[in-house]
Amino acid sequence: MKGFLKRDYFLIKSNLKFYLIFMLIFAAAAIFTSVNTSMFAIYVVIFGVSSIMGLFNYDEFNHWMAYGAAVPEGRRAMVNARYLLAALLGLGIVAVQIILGLLAREDIVFFMAAIYAGAFLLYAAIVLPVCYRFGGTKARTVLIVIIAAMAGVGGMLGAVVSISGGGGKLHLPPIFLALPLAGAAALALSWRISTGIMLKKEF
Repeated sequence: MKGFLKRDYFLIKSNLKFYLIFMLIFAAAAIFTSVNTSMFAIYVVIFGVSSIMGLFNYDEFNHWMAYGAAVPEGRRAMVNARYLLAALLGLGIVAVQIILGLLAREDIVFFMAAIYAGAFLLYAAIVLPVCYRFGGTKARTVLIVIIAAMAGVGGMLGAVVSISGGGGKLHLPPIFLALPLAGAAALALSWRISTGIMLKKEF
């Protein structure tokens, strides 16, 4: 699994560098202006999902699925590595949102971090089995629609948070803090589904 995880990391490494620069620019904006960080968090979520989807295109182009099938326990190892990467990206989203929220001196830093981390994990739980079943190219159209819908919902949520918090502190129900746990549970179920799909596939 370690080898597959390294491969996936190196494939998205260039994208990570680009978004690191993007984050630094936005962090500066959060410090010196009154910009709301919720819209940036949406981009981070979309980046994480699109990065995972892009890995399936590499799999198809370079026949990595067939390689994984030829290696002992390779299919299971490929799935495990990709889900571990998704979990690590989820932790990264939490860290980015917390850092930006603290820099912007927002009142609901941890609530927003929980919301976006949970949204990413829930979406990853949907994306991964679909991509394993249909491949990155065929699944892309359906998943793009879902991404757009989630971005719209996230944008509306960010707007509501910004407007509601304009006159004082905004208090959200503590249930929002459980969203990452719900996302993690969904990802665990998704992992079992994806593993089953990969074990049954013929290459």
